[in-house]
Amino acid sequence: MSMIERFFKDSNKNTESESTPVSLATYFHELEGSPDFPYTLALKAYDNLKASASSQEELFYFLMEDCIFTSLYATFYEELLVTIKENNDVAIPLIDRFADDSEDRERMIAEQTQHHLSFIENKGLCPGCPCCDNHQDVADLIQFWQKGDIDFFTNLYIGMQTIQFSMENLIYDVVPSANNVIELLNHKNILEFRQYIFDYAEEKGL
Repeated sequence: MSMIERFFKDSNKNTESESTPVSLATYFHELEGSPDFPYTLALKAYDNLKASASSQEELFYFLMEDCIFTSLYATFYEELLVTIKENNDVAIPLIDRFADDSEDRERMIAEQTQHHLSFIENKGLCPGCPCCDNHQDVADLIQFWQKGDIDFFTNLYIGMQTIQFSMENLIYDVVPSANNVIELLNHKNILEFRQYIFDYAEEKGL
């Protein structure tokens, strides 16, 4: 599934999951109003990124790069959460190991991100790389890159950053202190949680 299909809903499509309360969202809203609220942190991350860019063109590139990186990273968060549910007796060791492996994981994701960026910049052409099988996940971004649609990538960036900070809170703060949350960590709930957060950020940005 592409990033566009994953996060941007069809406004004419009403699904059961859209009207069903997301249990995990409770932990998201518990931080609302605090400096650690994921959406607040995402806005700060955007301000920092904007300050680091020397031009609008560089900001545009940074946004696209970070959107892809964060999307790839979210997959690892989701896999960890499901693994925790399946092995709840070793939840803390799993989280500790995940944290210890962060440097290698980020290096790998950075390499994958560069391959996807090259694919987008080459308008969907790739001479062959380790990520060819997954280029379809970012293919829909080509049209927005070609149009120079910085507003699209800004909204996507803030939404993805909000998801990342929410996942980090869930993994490092909520799971170790609230054992009852582990029973909620199935694929369906995690995907609905992720979509709920993205929708929240998108609506806030309107």
